[in-house]
Amino acid sequence: MEAFVPRQRHETRMEAPITHVFAALIDVVARGRWGGAQIVTGTPRPRPGCEYAQQRRSVFRRGKVVECLKPVKLALEETLLDRPCRVKLRLQWRLEPLEEGSCVLLEAKYSLNGAALLRRRHWHERIHGHCTRMLGALVPQIAAAHRALEDALPERPARHALPPPLVSGLRARRN
Repeated sequence: MEAFVPRQRHETRMEAPITHVFAALIDVVARGRWGGAQIVTGTPRPRPGCEYAQQRRSVFRRGKVVECLKPVKLALEETLLDRPCRVKLRLQWRLEPLEEGSCVLLEAKYSLNGAALLRRRHWHERIHGHCTRMLGALVPQIAAAHRALEDALPERPARHALPPPLVSGLRARRN
């Protein structure tokens, strides 16, 4: 008989291209894991097998990057230790392009040890809150990256707009 593994699914849609969303996702996920204590723009992409450890209040988080396929997938395996509780957590983000923007899917699977089983609702709510905060942090991070890019580009004088070529359909006709 297979053990019951609770799952949570979270989804959000964004008006940004998938590459911008993936870069923001790396920045948000890196905070407190392999990055610093704050969200920083342009965090390098982690390599699969990269391990990290972090203490925040009473919870010690230890994990590793399982998969990182730019710009569509990021998977982490973590162990959360909050004595006497231990939670094994697998977070998997999948990005899908939409006609206008991107869709971010986050699946959290976790298993609880004996002491954590007594606090099942507590851990369910903490994991749910963590996932919600991470997805919520993507929009401001995309906006911050966009502002940083605009600040880095020198202002150019306005050029006369060229009219678009007259092409109907996918192929241009020659006379």
